[in-house]
Amino acid sequence: MPHLPPLVTRTSTSLAEARIRSIQLYRQWQKSVPQIMIDYHLSIPQAVVRSKIRSEFEKHRFVSDPRVIDVLLFKSRIELEEFVNVWKQYSHAMRYFDEDEKAPESTKFLDKFVEGRA
Repeated sequence: MPHLPPLVTRTSTSLAEARIRSIQLYRQWQKSVPQIMIDYHLSIPQAVVRSKIRSEFEKHRFVSDPRVIDVLLFKSRIELEEFVNVWKQYSHAMRYFDEDEKAPESTKFLDKFVEGRA
């Protein structure tokens, strides 16, 4: 199991420092992927897990307020700690990948009616 430094609330003094901290956290996520795959018995390819982690970081790529970045980093760090320490269940881990595989919702009236969304 990879060793994580203790969880400490920190504030970034600049955007550059926040960027460095986010890159470090991204690397920690990527390094822990093999152990997460083993601990949770994931039957999906490692590349899919790595790309999902990347897409989660890419969602917030254009955030420019260091305070907001600090909050996002803290939340992501908590998620990583929960994964690495196996504090999540298998269903929690798979929830990240289920939303990618959902079929797009139909916009036709009859399809919505049958599904009870009309």
